[in-house]
Amino acid sequence: MPSLKELENQYGQPDILIDSFNSKDKRYAIWGFEEILQIKKSGIYLDDKLIKDDWNKVFQNTISRWKKEASNQQLACAGFVSYEFKDYLYTHIKFNKKLDDTFPYLWFCKPKIIKEYNLNESDYSTTKEKLTLNQDIISLEKYNSKIDQIKKYLKNGDVYQINFTDKKNFDLNEINSFSLYKTLRSIAKPQEGFFMRTDDFDILSLSPESFLKIEDGIIETSPIKGTRPSSKNKSINSKLVNELQNSTKDKAEHLMIVDLMRNDLGKICKLKSIKVKQLYAIETFETIHHMVTKITGKLNQNINELEILKALFPGGSITGAPKESAMKIIDKLELEPRKIYTGSAGFITPHGNMKFNICIRTLLRYNNNYEYGIGGGIVWDSIAKEEWNEAHQKSKILEPLL
Repeated sequence: MPSLKELENQYGQPDILIDSFNSKDKRYAIWGFEEILQIKKSGIYLDDKLIKDDWNKVFQNTISRWKKEASNQQLACAGFVSYEFKDYLYTHIKFNKKLDDTFPYLWFCKPKIIKEYNLNESDYSTTKEKLTLNQDIISLEKYNSKIDQIKKYLKNGDVYQINFTDKKNFDLNEINSFSLYKTLRSIAKPQEGFFMRTDDFDILSLSPESFLKIEDGIIETSPIKGTRPSSKNKSINSKLVNELQNSTKDKAEHLMIVDLMRNDLGKICKLKSIKVKQLYAIETFETIHHMVTKITGKLNQNINELEILKALFPGGSITGAPKESAMKIIDKLELEPRKIYTGSAGFITPHGNMKFNICIRTLLRYNNNYEYGIGGGIVWDSIAKEEWNEAHQKSKILEPLL
């Protein structure tokens, strides 16, 4: 099997990369698109043609057709859904923050060229490119005010947890997004990496979090909730892991999301098939430790991709609980649309297998800058300064480029 570097020498820089540092996962590079399906503010488009029909029907019919046409291919389609795609799934809620017409709510393609590549760390050499910060997340004082507002909702019983987020913005500096992705990839070593480039935007997702994985009718989701920084000092690192593993606050916060995801899976899975595996497991990455739980279930027969999205999206780990109440409050408190941040990117195979991440640790090139979303779960006993520091910790993968 060729390396990514060999494929890049042969075909040029890929348009999409389905990437992973997990040796068990398959990795795919894509060049060119035969068709593109998008949902924008102005409607649903197949290539550049506006389709005047119900988006539910158009989406599922197109995905089903691509699956049939790709019967001999590894992938039927690849793409993403923005966080704001929730607007199409929860139509009974009036959300105020909307995307403009240049960034899609949903984007999927039928690939032209698909090549699988092997895991070769030498493909991800560093570059001389640098990021220049032009806007940081809100100040601690303003952050504290937001936490106070969230705690009023918590006290009133409106929600149990809110995932509050903000963004850092960086100058473009004529950076090549694929070179930047390769550099960051060598730092973050993502389990759920995704790269994509278009004329209007680029997505560089170094995500550690799996939204969903489907193989042969078994669905798995692995929500992350609970964080500590990692340290190169083994003794300090061990203490940090132990602290996270034994944190009553983090376990309570984590369990809320596990229960939410079990409930969501129950909408599309067979009765009594849902299992919780590795509850409160700790996964360690280059700059951070996360608490992770795997939840599995057996899908009901004849469940389609749209029904899966409607049952699960957006992921509970990036909204809070209960989900609908949390999304309403997020819409009031956050300063701007999240776009790809906390959305989901991945692929669907001709046989209906799926693999999608949660787009955290993700840079988006858009509107003449790179934006990087950062967030965390807020519960009653959250301390504003600690949460604000944790938000900065989640951007540590960018520090070598600053």
